[in-house]
Amino acid sequence: MARLKVNEQTAYEMAFKPIKLKELCIDCGISQIKLGNATNLSRASINLMLNRGYVPLERQDFKEKIQRELAGNPKAMQWLAERNLAMADIWQPLGKDLRAIAPAGRSIRTWETRRKPVFATGNEIIKIKEVEMISQEAMKHFKIFRNPFYDDVQKDSDIFMSEEHRYIEAAMLDSARHSGFLAVIGEVGSGKTVIRRKIMEQLKKDGDTIVIFPEIIDKTRVNFSSICDAIIMDLSEEPPKRTLEAKSRQVKKLLQERAKQGFRSVLILEEAHDLTVNTLKYLKRFQEIEDGYRKLLGIILLGQTELNNLLDESRHIEMREVIRRIQTCEIKGLNGNMKEYLKLKFKRINMNIADIFDEGAFAALSDRLTTKDRRNKAISHAYPLVVNNYAARAMNMAFEMGEKKVTEAVVMAI
Repeated sequence: MARLKVNEQTAYEMAFKPIKLKELCIDCGISQIKLGNATNLSRASINLMLNRGYVPLERQDFKEKIQRELAGNPKAMQWLAERNLAMADIWQPLGKDLRAIAPAGRSIRTWETRRKPVFATGNEIIKIKEVEMISQEAMKHFKIFRNPFYDDVQKDSDIFMSEEHRYIEAAMLDSARHSGFLAVIGEVGSGKTVIRRKIMEQLKKDGDTIVIFPEIIDKTRVNFSSICDAIIMDLSEEPPKRTLEAKSRQVKKLLQERAKQGFRSVLILEEAHDLTVNTLKYLKRFQEIEDGYRKLLGIILLGQTELNNLLDESRHIEMREVIRRIQTCEIKGLNGNMKEYLKLKFKRINMNIADIFDEGAFAALSDRLTTKDRRNKAISHAYPLVVNNYAARAMNMAFEMGEKKVTEAVVMAI
């Protein structure tokens, strides 16, 4: 392991090159906290040493102390003997990536989160699970009594709305009220469903727009007939007709009747990335149903980023009649709004964000959740679900490291 003249702050810029000591610690259940106690180094310094080859210049004898600690551990000595390795070999490069392996430690937090990749762009992998739990020890450490990220949207004021979110909200309302054709695209956990619920509640309060919301779970099975069924059932008490021709006439008649009664109608479809090309083409036909010059049905699609591929004319030339008529909005990450977003989450549980997160932690979280594409362009993966999980993970880590707050060093160590 080369001796590099860097400090802990700049060590985070070093390449990810784990050393053999990391594999030994994982296999033998030796926690990074234990190594930190043996060398009087912080948990962050140990993490940097194992993962990036960082040499803490302020501890000239840290190697000797770690080797002494290992020499008194029978499991570690057996591990070395089985691999025919000398003690000095633990400082050599490992030769394989252990980024996603669960480290040893006493925390009860869900380490398996690191094994579920969600985004992989450039040289980085952003990993989450559905819900990352804050450990009970960390809750006590920060004196909080509720998880700020669990069941965190119960009313409109719980929803964080950036300028981008407000634009998308306005675009959805406009499509609902003026028979538009809109696709809202976003990654897993970006907040599509939350915005959809907010829109449906708003339209319900307004009282002049009927929302048609197909309940079929498997969207790959959505077809012309099932869309007709949903429209008929949500606009009336009538049973759907049996033949497609009869259903088509029934749909048009009901849309015309509701329009004459002063109601608008909007079809909202989630998981639209699972729709087939033929179904998307049928949706365009539904959107073209008219009464004179007035269109009778707005359509809003919500889907993951695969929907971008479906709406790419270079890949689906047969879809050009749909692609050239549909408006698309994409939900981006929260970078630039990280502090305000977390501030809202902790306000819900009557906590001041400044008592839990140091100012430098917000920029560090943004950095951790930003990757580069092949053109070296920055891409933010700071979607609400990902931010929630990384913030919870950082709080657990701060407890383990004995830090009073989540600091930049804590965030970079997770």
